[in-house]
Amino acid sequence: MGNSGIGQTFLPPENIDLCTIKKYTKIIADNSEAICVMNQKSEILDCNLSFANYLGFSDLDTFKIAVFNFVNICSDEQENTQKSIEDEVRRKIGECIGGGGCDFRWKLRNFDNTIIKSHVWFKPVRLKSGLMIQALVRNIDISNTKVKSINNSLTTDTSLTSREIADWCIEEGVRITHSTIGYLAFVSKDQTKINLYGWSNSAMQNCSMINRPIIYETDKTGLWGEALRQRKAVVTNDYVNATKYKKGHPKGHVKIIRHMNIPVFYNPDKGNVKKNRVVLIAGVGNKPKPYTKKDIIALEKLMNRMWKIFKQKFKI
Repeated sequence: MGNSGIGQTFLPPENIDLCTIKKYTKIIADNSEAICVMNQKSEILDCNLSFANYLGFSDLDTFKIAVFNFVNICSDEQENTQKSIEDEVRRKIGECIGGGGCDFRWKLRNFDNTIIKSHVWFKPVRLKSGLMIQALVRNIDISNTKVKSINNSLTTDTSLTSREIADWCIEEGVRITHSTIGYLAFVSKDQTKINLYGWSNSAMQNCSMINRPIIYETDKTGLWGEALRQRKAVVTNDYVNATKYKKGHPKGHVKIIRHMNIPVFYNPDKGNVKKNRVVLIAGVGNKPKPYTKKDIIALEKLMNRMWKIFKQKFKI
């Protein structure tokens, strides 16, 4: 799984050191998270499509634009002046470099001057051209109305995006199972690949794998791929001593104590029948107490509801 999942925020993979901006851009290009890289002057050097879409710009539009141009209000207590915003951005960059990373909340202003309440992670990355800052942003402004739309099963609310729905369901999955981390992964039609789509915010703060490949071959995944291979929920309440199916995990992976994940089928109402392919895997981890059947049922109910929304809303 990943944290990102994601050290105190997220770290680049080990082989990113001293690479070029161009190579770095290729690494983050296919990541569904909104990520950019900027210099210490806060100028955006490049970004992936998710980041550009987040702010309503093309990736070329954002080139060399300073981040503080997107920041609307640093905090409710501060006067929203250009100087105070620039000072806040510089302070966060200094905090990031001095502490090896930081995360915080900002209000960002997109191309249409819409304000987006955002959770922001900064992490220093050393590239060929010098020490840079990697930034990842997530929308945290899901209103009560939108939450009710998601929670009321099938919805016709056209303002909801797939990312908003998925992010909310990941966080809700963590909450209802009393876990501390969670993730969501989509499965290819031929069932041979798993695309790690998103992670809970808590996981984002405890794993250093955000830039690792997010598409995995099913037969090469470890214990977290068993929900797909076995086509049923898999619970591991003693992860440390579990040896079956485990293939270890890479450096920077969040420490796992307990883990539970479930498959979601294309037609949830038909259940685990042979022709009913798995479309996604949802997982949670590190609940203080052992996972039970009750946790499985709660997570299955939530994620089956989410998939039904996806099918109806996005015509999948």
